[in-house]
Amino acid sequence: MVAFKRATMEDGAVRLASERCSFTYQRPRPGVVFIRIVGNDKGEFGTAPMDELREDISRYAPIELFFEMDEVTGANLPVQEAWTEWFSANRPALKSVSILTHSKYMHFTAEVVKFFSRTGELIRVYLDPAPFEEALLRAAPDASRFIRK
Repeated sequence: MVAFKRATMEDGAVRLASERCSFTYQRPRPGVVFIRIVGNDKGEFGTAPMDELREDISRYAPIELFFEMDEVTGANLPVQEAWTEWFSANRPALKSVSILTHSKYMHFTAEVVKFFSRTGELIRVYLDPAPFEEALLRAAPDASRFIRK
C-alpha cells in the first residue's frame, strides 16, 4: 500500500493525500460533509476515506454527503467495491448522497456503485453542477464557499 498523509487544514478541513490522489473533507454544518476528490484512487488509502466519516455518522446520523469528483481521473475496482459495500452497510445512517462529476466514465462508475449498493434513490449522480449545488445549499445554506465558480 502506498503511503498517504492526513492533515487538518487551517479552515478545519481534513485532507487525505497521496502522490496521485486527494480527498478533502469539509463540514459546512453538523451532519453535512462535502468531499472533494482529485486524481486517481488506486486503493492506497485503504478504508481511510470511509473511516473519516465514522464520527459524523456516530454523532449526527443520518448524514448528508456531497462528493465533488470533477477532477477524478479514475478509481480501481477494489475502491469501487469498497465504496459499494460501505454505502450498503451504512444506508440507515445516510440521509442522502450527492455525487457530481463531469466525466462520463466516473458518472458510469458512480451509477454502478449506486446500483450494486442497493441504496435506491439515496444516491444521486449529477453531470450538471446546478442541481448538485442546489442540493448542497438546501442542506447547508452557507456552503456556497465550496462551490467552484
